[in-house]
Amino acid sequence: MVASNVISALCIAAAFVTAHPINEQLAARQFGSITSTQSASSSYQSLTNQIRTLRENIAAGRVSVSEARSQFQSFSRQATSTFSAINGCSTCFTSSSASSFSESARQTYSEFDSLIDTSNRVYGQQAPTVLSPFSNLDSHFKQNLNLFSQSGVGLQSIVPPTFTNNLSRVGLSQTANYASHYVGGSSGF
Repeated sequence: MVASNVISALCIAAAFVTAHPINEQLAARQFGSITSTQSASSSYQSLTNQIRTLRENIAAGRVSVSEARSQFQSFSRQATSTFSAINGCSTCFTSSSASSFSESARQTYSEFDSLIDTSNRVYGQQAPTVLSPFSNLDSHFKQNLNLFSQSGVGLQSIVPPTFTNNLSRVGLSQTANYASHYVGGSSGF
């Protein structure tokens, strides 16, 4: 009887995780199930919206230093899973398909660049500490940009002019150095 109740409870919990819209997206990313340019584009758009919300709240003075760092840690974990799934999409990064969702990627990188600018302006000397969780995204960003480049998409059409400098300031040196070869700017090293 006890075993039966435990099994029933586990089944209910599993059903909730599967059905819950947020967890559904995270589960899909975790298992690298992005298999189309449409899914990749939607994933970029989701990240862009989250980054924009973070940036707007910070600009409005609604987020303390400790809250920002905590939110950046949470976002960094999710973005890591999302980029891993996008980068693992073998049918997305071809010469005939990558350009179809490069605009969505451009919006994500542009919004991320603006978030760094806003955080530096609002948090001042504390900004490096606040932004440090983003260093976990370094290898994922670099791989993502490399995949676009290998697919024939010019990186200057994806990342903004201030991208390399901003990334080098928050510890994403691999991406900054890589991107600087294509879009100019100093990597800071």
